[in-house]
Amino acid sequence: MNHLKTLLICALWLSSVVAFSQEQNSVLWKISGNGLQSPSYLFGTIHIICPDELELSPKVLEALNKSQQLILELDMDEPTFIQEMQQLSINSDMRNLSSLLSEQDIESLNSFFMSNYQADMSQLGILKPFALLSMMFIKGLDCPQPGSFEQLLLTYAEAKNWDVSGLETIQEQIDVFEQVSEIEQMNWLVNYAKNEKEFKAGLAKLVEAYQKEEIVKILDLMTEYPEYKNIEDALLYERNEKWIEKFVKNASDKSTFFAVGAAHLGSDMGLVELLRKEGFVLTPIMD
Repeated sequence: MNHLKTLLICALWLSSVVAFSQEQNSVLWKISGNGLQSPSYLFGTIHIICPDELELSPKVLEALNKSQQLILELDMDEPTFIQEMQQLSINSDMRNLSSLLSEQDIESLNSFFMSNYQADMSQLGILKPFALLSMMFIKGLDCPQPGSFEQLLLTYAEAKNWDVSGLETIQEQIDVFEQVSEIEQMNWLVNYAKNEKEFKAGLAKLVEAYQKEEIVKILDLMTEYPEYKNIEDALLYERNEKWIEKFVKNASDKSTFFAVGAAHLGSDMGLVELLRKEGFVLTPIMD
């Protein structure tokens, strides 16, 4: 499969509770205080975006220039990253999940995937639902091949010969989705396929909010994806809690540029507030 890095990372679209005030809207935060010798930075990304909208802003570049290492949600620099993703994206025993759906629902998915990927569920049904969902999100944007901030940051880090690491493993990300039954996940796909116009409009609003760094609005928009309510804690809050230890350790070691999905930043259980509870000073960096 092509573009596997993008397929995985864009699966993680989140919902949350709004807790930030409008004046705190920023996708970039400085982490200081609490004994740090030099600040680190927290950058909220959007996992897929069209190439003409994909650019590191001057403030982000300035923060990168002051940093010494990069930490993403996943260690995309790992040599076995693509191979592991391929293996974990396929159902055990090559099961085809089409058997879970009615003929009408299969036809809806076949229509979507044939028009976008020239393949139907007889071929794609062996993929886990999160991988199929990722493929849908990629085609939800108005450009042939979306890109990602994570890949831009990885390229920057490689040029600087930085250490690159991840906050969690691919399996840990996949485990979040596997808390929901396969049939429920497949029904998400069917719903998007049957409501493609609304699906694309929702993604366009999300991209617009990200471009304006409207963190509060991003969180509001994510609540329009009610299927994630069943895994909201695991998808967002529990992961935030697990990541904090690595934030503290790495920021204490050297100036670190952390980059995670923007929805991880906000709410009273978001990374900004959790880091403040650890004693750090979190300052939004405005344009």
